[in-house]
Amino acid sequence: MTGAELMAAAKAADQIDKSIGIIAKVVGKLKTHPDIAAQKLAQALGEVSKTLQVVDGATAEYLSLGIDDGALARNSKLLLEIDGGRLAAEVQRGRGHCHMILQIYQTYLNKWFSSVLNTTEYDEVQQVFVRLGDADGNLFHELEQVATKLQAEASSVLDLVVQGDEGGARQRVRSSLSALRPLRKTIAKTMETIYKLQGEFVDITGAV
Repeated sequence: MTGAELMAAAKAADQIDKSIGIIAKVVGKLKTHPDIAAQKLAQALGEVSKTLQVVDGATAEYLSLGIDDGALARNSKLLLEIDGGRLAAEVQRGRGHCHMILQIYQTYLNKWFSSVLNTTEYDEVQQVFVRLGDADGNLFHELEQVATKLQAEASSVLDLVVQGDEGGARQRVRSSLSALRPLRKTIAKTMETIYKLQGEFVDITGAV
C-alpha cells in the first residue's frame, strides 16, 4: 500500500477535520445563547464520529497482524476474513449517515445558528453542514475505500502466508504502517475535537 493510494482518504480526513474545526470556533458564541438544539448538534457530530471510528478500527485490526508477535499464526482466520471483505462490510455497516446530518441541520440547527452567529460565521457553518451532508458521495466514500485497499493488501499477505513466507507476510503488513499513520493521526485529532465538542453541547443543553 503506497502513500499515493491513500492520498484521497487523507485529504478527505483533513477536510472533515477542518470542518469540525469551524464548528469548534463558534462554540463559545453558541454557549452564550443556549438552545436545546445543542443536543441535536452533538447527534450530528456523532454521525461523523461513527465513520471515523470504524475506519480507524479497520486499519488498527489489519496492522495488528504485522505488529503483534505471532499474530499471523494466531489470527489466520482474521486474515482470511479481511481477504474476504469483512472490514469493508463492517465499515459499510458501522459508518454514519450523512443525510441525517443535513436533516438535523435543516430541522434543528439552522434557526439557532442564524440567530446567534454573524453573517460570516453563519455562512461558514452552513457550508460545513452542506459538505458533511453530502459526504456519503465524497468524503466518507474516500475513507471507506481504505477498507477496500486493506482487503487487497490482505490478499497479497495471504499469498505470502500460503507460500510459507510468514516473515515476508508480516513485513508486507508493516509496510502499510507509514502510509496509514498520517490518516490515523488526523482521525485521532478529529475524534478528540468531536468528543470535546459533544461535552460542550451537553453543557449547553443543560443550561437551557
